[in-house]
Amino acid sequence: MKAILFDFDGVIVKSMESHYEGWRRTLAEYGIDMSPEELFILEGQTLETVASQIARKFNIPHEEMPRLIERKQYHYDQVKRLESYPNLIEVLQWAKEKGLKIGLVTGSTRQQVEEVLENFGIRHYFDAIVTADDKVENKPSPEPYLRAAHLLQVEPEECVVIENAPLGIRSAKNAGMKCIAITTTLPVAFLKEADVVVYDFQEVLDALKKLY
Repeated sequence: MKAILFDFDGVIVKSMESHYEGWRRTLAEYGIDMSPEELFILEGQTLETVASQIARKFNIPHEEMPRLIERKQYHYDQVKRLESYPNLIEVLQWAKEKGLKIGLVTGSTRQQVEEVLENFGIRHYFDAIVTADDKVENKPSPEPYLRAAHLLQVEPEECVVIENAPLGIRSAKNAGMKCIAITTTLPVAFLKEADVVVYDFQEVLDALKKLY
């Protein structure tokens, strides 16, 4: 292992609850009720892709897409409360002490990511960041994680990915990487394609130490 690659929403930042509330309020305007799990299994893709899939699922006309995205962003900004997870810093510090490279791979925008990392005071830990702005294919394509490995100048098999959603896990495995899944947003049943499933960042650290 030479590098650790992190997903963003639901891994670096506790944000999926706010994203869900943004979507819940938006869909309520259309008389639609969506469960948290219905959103969480779509995680890892860009906002536009998620909106398209939600529109298709609930038979919302395609021409409503711009409004759907605008209303979701509006509601999300109203309710946004972002926190970091306990013991995340310990994992980042351990990786740095061991000389491991650290990357971040997300379907969120670079502006969203940079803002959160700066606010949390952890931007300096990350050697490479791949976002929606990089125009790579959506997870579960291996492309986002392969791009991160390329930027870090490591081979895919030298990377371990920390994920919390099925599409991200599949992306990591499609890239030929090991994957640790954390149950921050979805139960174990959704995460079985990962090499290891853990419940918190203390267990992430324990799993990384075994792989190291």
